[in-house]
Amino acid sequence: MFLAMRPLYTVPSPFHTHGRKRSSALKWVLCALVGLLLIATLGVVLLAINWPFTKQAVIDALQESSVRSVTIAGFHRTYFPPGCVAEGISFLHRKHKDRPPLIRIRRLIIEGSYAWLFTVQRRLSLVRVEGMYVTVPPKGPDGAPSPIMPVTKNTSGRAMKIGTVIADGTVLDFLPSHPGKQAFQLILNKLALDGVGDTHPISYRATIFNPRPPGEIQSSGQFGPWNPDDPGRTAVSGSYTFRNANLAFVKALSGTLFSSGKFSGILDHIEVAGTTDTPNFHVTDTSHTRRLTTEFHAAVDATSGDTFLENVIGNFDRTSVEATGRVTGENGKVVSVDLFGADGRIEDLLDLFIAAKRPPMTGNVSFRAHVEVPPEPASFIHKLKLVGDFGIGGGKFMNPNTQGSIGKLSESAQKAEKWDHPEGPAPRRTNLKGRVVVRDGIATLSNLSFSVPGASARMYGTYSLTDYKVDLHGTLITTGKVADTTSGFKAVLVKAVTPLFKRRASAKIVNFKITGKYQHTMVSLDLHPKK
Repeated sequence: MFLAMRPLYTVPSPFHTHGRKRSSALKWVLCALVGLLLIATLGVVLLAINWPFTKQAVIDALQESSVRSVTIAGFHRTYFPPGCVAEGISFLHRKHKDRPPLIRIRRLIIEGSYAWLFTVQRRLSLVRVEGMYVTVPPKGPDGAPSPIMPVTKNTSGRAMKIGTVIADGTVLDFLPSHPGKQAFQLILNKLALDGVGDTHPISYRATIFNPRPPGEIQSSGQFGPWNPDDPGRTAVSGSYTFRNANLAFVKALSGTLFSSGKFSGILDHIEVAGTTDTPNFHVTDTSHTRRLTTEFHAAVDATSGDTFLENVIGNFDRTSVEATGRVTGENGKVVSVDLFGADGRIEDLLDLFIAAKRPPMTGNVSFRAHVEVPPEPASFIHKLKLVGDFGIGGGKFMNPNTQGSIGKLSESAQKAEKWDHPEGPAPRRTNLKGRVVVRDGIATLSNLSFSVPGASARMYGTYSLTDYKVDLHGTLITTGKVADTTSGFKAVLVKAVTPLFKRRASAKIVNFKITGKYQHTMVSLDLHPKK
């Protein structure tokens, strides 16, 4: 009966349907998880077998980049992020492996990404170089460069591209050509390189400690690609600012220099154009501080620190000076400069060298000179070497006795010639020209001549830049009365010997001298002139 009462078909319960669906979805989820687990396990196995950050892989990469043997003292892997840390890295000489290494790195930290590990693109996120010291050998005796290569060069074409390289605290020592000479050192306090690992230039940002003159340089631009056969021909370009450069390293100077500019070229010949500003420029043993500004174009050899001044225009007080020259040398720099000035002021130039508050003379000046300053321990005044020609127009001696004597002489000559000056006597200004040679703190004057209305003279002698003693001797030609330049007993004496002076028509030829310290110089007859 129960069988007869069984329905012909049954309606499935909705609860049973939903249960089967959940079971099917759960199976798919479990299958997916198992698949992912298998893939992850396979990936881990593959990474374990083919982990790119191994000690030997790093050694191979560095040796390929530097084309020299590389040793690593310590090494361990990192997994978050994936990478490694190598310590005590040394780049050895190619032929003399017993010598100190050319490149030493205290620690090299390499960071990648897991996404990169599963792609064909070879790229590292970050490489951090700590404690890198680079020794750059000099050129060989035949002039051929001794190549030194950083870790940014690749010769196989399979270069590993790097997002950013940070190498703060890198030290570069450029060795001199002659043994015993001082190396030129650059300290890169901060250095960041972008785009490392291909044949294109590397973008950089650097903060550099410059040893001579000491100060901080901030620079950005492009560098490379590195030239392995001749590092000096590696291209570089960018802009810079140089702050708080202490000029006291010269020993003869003091002041704080600020500079900015742009540059381009190769390491051993970088063309630089820029400006400098030294608001407190001061020469040792003088009492004058002034603002010195320049606009310049120069060439710099970054491998030696030598500088070649192609065009410099300096301005201080009311005077402008043009200069060309060089600052070169291996054990200390020798300054060799040619100077030219027009329509400057003689008092501005004199104030560069004297300690007195007032210059001995004022007036317009034009000059041309050659200056050399060797790297000697002596004071600036004593080691200064100068040869030049100058001309002074409208000059006036600041010493009232000297200027008064010249003024009286000019007045006397004008009276004798009966000059007509309806607006008063002619100005008692002096025109002066001559040659000066400076050695050991003594300025030797020759072919020195000056003229005032009614009188002219030729002189020779010396002027001490240290104790300011004047010792000038000369011959005066005047139509005036020499006695008018003196008074008292000296006037009586001069009048007594005046008939003995040589005469040229109505003019008198008088031997005279200017002696004493320039603050208290005396103009007098030279009864025993030097031959």
